[in-house]
Amino acid sequence: MNRYIAFCAIVVMLILSLTGCSGNDRQVAGGEVIMATDSVVETGAFRKSNGEMCQMKVTLVVSYPQSYKDSATVKELQQLFGATMLNAPKGTSSIKEAMKRYAQALVSQDSQPASGDSLSMDADEIDIDRFEPHIAIKVVYDDNDVLTFCREETIAKNGQNTSMSHHYVSFDLQNMKRITLSDMFRDDSYDKITALLKAKLIDDKGVSNEDELNDLGYFNLPNLSVTGNFFFTSRGVTWSYDSSVIAVASVGEPTISIDYSDLEPYYSDNSILKRM
Repeated sequence: MNRYIAFCAIVVMLILSLTGCSGNDRQVAGGEVIMATDSVVETGAFRKSNGEMCQMKVTLVVSYPQSYKDSATVKELQQLFGATMLNAPKGTSSIKEAMKRYAQALVSQDSQPASGDSLSMDADEIDIDRFEPHIAIKVVYDDNDVLTFCREETIAKNGQNTSMSHHYVSFDLQNMKRITLSDMFRDDSYDKITALLKAKLIDDKGVSNEDELNDLGYFNLPNLSVTGNFFFTSRGVTWSYDSSVIAVASVGEPTISIDYSDLEPYYSDNSILKRM
């Protein structure tokens, strides 16, 4: 009996050992992107139209690529991330420096829009004494040599959250570039995919036609189209729409997901979706 127990223990240890090696091999071969998270806070003030000052505080929390394959590759990925997500000029020494410059530019209200930026403050909002944007950039998809980030922006005015928005950016890790619609679909397919989006929304909401969608608050369906605000999942592509763009604000930010199998007829010749 003791010999049997000892034999079983040895077998279990060997299995665990092999499993651990297999996991390490997958990590090296797959080139997983290892992320780090950092944050900065910048404060300032600007003058409203009535001459009074509005205090401003920008909080920026960013998950960014820290390790990937080798030092040259991760540097290239960090430069792509910094330029796309943080407006970092060429030659910026680090993500932390890019974050600080980005937050300072938002405080000074003189930044050029980065991907998905919607930060704005109307100087005629004379009742607003504190304007506090909180911006979080985080990974929502990392597979098939595709890396997707979400930029979540929450705006607080006088201590009350007044809006939230989500914008998505995806990178092709094989070619180190931002993924656009043309990297996915044929140029002549957008109208057909728009029709798919409308049909899927009707199905998701359990209604029969666009008139019934209108009754649910989707008042501006002509604005429903194939946009660049999308992200990937294991099943398909999900499009996200800002609040009030296709529906009343109370609906929130509508999202519509379409399976890869339904999108396949519209793939471009070298579509990145063929990896999925």
